[in-house]
Amino acid sequence: MAESSSESDTYLRSRGHRSQGRDTQPRSRRGRASVDADISAKIDTLAHTLQDTSRNLHNVDRMLGKYREHTDDQTEAMATLRDNLEESIQQLRSQRLQRTSAGRSASASTLHTSDLDAGSASDGHRYFPTSPLREYAGPEVAGRRRSRSATVRFRDAGKKEDYAHSLHQSLRDLRCDQIRLGDDVDREILRRNRAEVETKRTLDHLSESLASPQRAESVSSRVERRLQEIEKEIRSERRGVEKLPEQRGNMSQELQQALRRREGAAGESEEAMKSRLLRSECDKNKVEQELERTRRQLDQSEGGRDTLLQQVDDMRVQLLRTEKERMDMQQQISLLSAQRSRQDRGEQERDRGSVERLELERELQELRLQLGRGAVLSEVEELTRTVERKERERAQLCVQVEALSVDLERREQQQLKMLEQLKEIQAQAENCQADRARAEAQSADSDRRREEVKSRAQEALRQWKAKCRNLERSLEEQGKEAQITADKTRQALKERDGHQVALQVLGQQAEALRKELGEVLGRLAQREEEVRRQGVELNEAKALCLGLEQEAREVREASRSLEEEAGRQGLLEARLREENSALEARAEEAGRGRERDRTALLEVQGAVRDLSAARAQLAARLGEEEEARKEVQRRLEAALEDARVQGQQLRLERELHQSELAGLQGVLQDGRARQERAVQDTLRLCQQEREELQDHLRKLKAEAAADKDKVRAHRRQVEKMKAECDKLTEELSRTEEGHAQLHRKCQLLKQELEEKVKLVARGDDCVRSVENTISDLRAHVSRLEAEQESVLSSIGGEIDTTCKELSGDSAENLKAISLSLGLQSDPHRWLAETKTKLQWLCEEVKERELRARRLKQQVQQSREEIKGLKKSKESEQQVLLERIAQQKRLLEDIHGEKRDLLEKTRRKDEEMRDLQVSISPRLSLPYLFPPPAHTIVVSVQFIDMTDYISVTK
Repeated sequence: MAESSSESDTYLRSRGHRSQGRDTQPRSRRGRASVDADISAKIDTLAHTLQDTSRNLHNVDRMLGKYREHTDDQTEAMATLRDNLEESIQQLRSQRLQRTSAGRSASASTLHTSDLDAGSASDGHRYFPTSPLREYAGPEVAGRRRSRSATVRFRDAGKKEDYAHSLHQSLRDLRCDQIRLGDDVDREILRRNRAEVETKRTLDHLSESLASPQRAESVSSRVERRLQEIEKEIRSERRGVEKLPEQRGNMSQELQQALRRREGAAGESEEAMKSRLLRSECDKNKVEQELERTRRQLDQSEGGRDTLLQQVDDMRVQLLRTEKERMDMQQQISLLSAQRSRQDRGEQERDRGSVERLELERELQELRLQLGRGAVLSEVEELTRTVERKERERAQLCVQVEALSVDLERREQQQLKMLEQLKEIQAQAENCQADRARAEAQSADSDRRREEVKSRAQEALRQWKAKCRNLERSLEEQGKEAQITADKTRQALKERDGHQVALQVLGQQAEALRKELGEVLGRLAQREEEVRRQGVELNEAKALCLGLEQEAREVREASRSLEEEAGRQGLLEARLREENSALEARAEEAGRGRERDRTALLEVQGAVRDLSAARAQLAARLGEEEEARKEVQRRLEAALEDARVQGQQLRLERELHQSELAGLQGVLQDGRARQERAVQDTLRLCQQEREELQDHLRKLKAEAAADKDKVRAHRRQVEKMKAECDKLTEELSRTEEGHAQLHRKCQLLKQELEEKVKLVARGDDCVRSVENTISDLRAHVSRLEAEQESVLSSIGGEIDTTCKELSGDSAENLKAISLSLGLQSDPHRWLAETKTKLQWLCEEVKERELRARRLKQQVQQSREEIKGLKKSKESEQQVLLERIAQQKRLLEDIHGEKRDLLEKTRRKDEEMRDLQVSISPRLSLPYLFPPPAHTIVVSVQFIDMTDYISVTK
């Protein structure tokens, strides 16, 4: 859990610095990963809370907007009701003036709204407000609603007062609703202020919670300290056992023989002692295993600290019991040694008759005297040494206490600095909130401007479309007039020339229509297949459709005179260019607004980056504090090492200071319990604040996503506008090219007409031959007309089939377009129908092109997002791999040291076992036989060692 991450971190680091090397590789890795995970989780929770708060603010703004709309509606309704009241009052005045002849006294007085108020008090009716927000009436009246209309209705004379009262009551209800809405708005403002105050309080609590865990001492550190003490005791015992074989090797042969004699008698007692020692070791192992289990439980779930403290207390009780058992064992050993000495004395008394025993007794007495003298001297020297060592240790302890006080002052200063930094971060957060509010206001302004630009562009497009339609109508009318004038000119010319020209024109038109329609059908089929397969070549189909439209216009307008229309078209083109320039200016304005939005977004992103940098600085500072804590722990460990070395020399003084230490430990435990309670309270508050901040950050993220969607939609609209402008420019260029081509064709036709007139003047001689060919031509014309009808009918059928195939959802539009089936008697009508169908086909193709473009844009955006996510994940993976490599190196070093220590301990254990197997029965009788003269120093050392072992135990 995130509450006790610092404690778990200290616990793992203290375990890592042990000389026993008990920690394993995954535990250290888990500790370092937990620190990083806790820091990242804290940052994520802060981001989520900020998002949730921004989302709440947006929701409140929306609610306020709804309340404002409701108040506006209420004011409008009140205005309408006032107008109705004024009208009704005027009508009542007129009625009273008319009824003055009837003798009513109230006719001379004027009617005001105060009269209505006065009359309402006289009636016994009770009028409730008609607000839809609250129900002021009881259950019998709440279901019954009064329908009011804006018109004035004249009722019977007996009901006029009730009607006036109802109007006045409606006015009062509206006034009450308005007041109630104002109260709701005030309450909402108060709620927002309270929310801001609560957020500030949560930030203050968070800063306090960040400062308090550094002061409070963790449970894991105490458990670790106790384990280190137990390990020190075990090491001291092992060292004593290792020193025993050296002393045993110096024993004399006589003592060995005496020990061999007593092996049989002391075997059972030694076996019992061994069994007890094994039991005590098993108990120690069990205690160590239970302590390891408790450590694992602390690593897994640090929330149940109370239960773990109880378990630790139980472990302490068990350790005390084991210590008591050890003391009992020592007492039993001392009793056994006393019994053995007594038995030896009895045997000596029994064997006094022998001369050898007398000599041995004399030698033993001399040796004992020498040993007593040497022991007294050694004890005096040891006492002097211990006194000096005590003084040195006291001086060292004073120095250590001063150093610890200095460290505590430094930590307090660091905590004060951290509090100041947290205050600065709070100020930065407030500034960021203000910047965010400004950015929101700017985004609202940009949205409003975009909507205005969009509405203007739509209006301009509508106007342009209407102008285009008017131009098309005028062109059609001009075409009709041109056809009439052409017919008149043709009638003025000779009929033969007219027939020849008509036949040639019809033949050319039929051939051109056949070719063009064949190409159109082939291209449409190809386009349909390509759209179904790939949907990529829609632009080409669009260009082909535009070319077909241009060719159809050329076919229809081949015989029209466009000299007068050129000037009109020039004017229209100038107007269109002006409109295009205006549209381009609007598009530029929209682009500027979009750039402003981008700059605002960049500013917001910069603020977010500043916040992330501040968080990184906080993380770095936390790392520095952790390093300082590690240094303090190292110093404490070094001090403990010194205390352990010096504790071996001060075993007598320990007993005197144990009572004082117990009292101090009780006081420290009480202080630690209080600190832990305060830490738990602060951690709970931090958890609540984290949840709130997470909700706020989620809301902020949702709003940011909505803003991004809006920006994308605006970009798409701008792109659509640009595409439409490009299309319009292309159409203008194409129309200009078509007009130029038509002008050229008209000039060619004029030249041909002049040539034909010359030919007619010359061809009087060829009239007879032409008359003969006229009959053939008429027959050929009839055939061509029949073929033309068949071709046109087939073309119309193919166009209908293609339209039906393309019309999936727009079948009704197709039915509306296809008004007539087959070829009509009027070719112009048929051409208009084919033109509409082709236009419908072009629109369908354009829609599909737009869909394909949208899908491509979405796919491209998704790919870009995936690429960005991949890059971020790769960078994170690289950072994690580097961290893992560093941790692996550290673990390998620790593992190597652990192996070396394990090998040393294993060798020592093997040596201990060998020595126990070989010289275990010789420990029971150390004072039976004195060693020779050259082993006096060794015996003195042995006595000192036994005293040391007894004291340490």
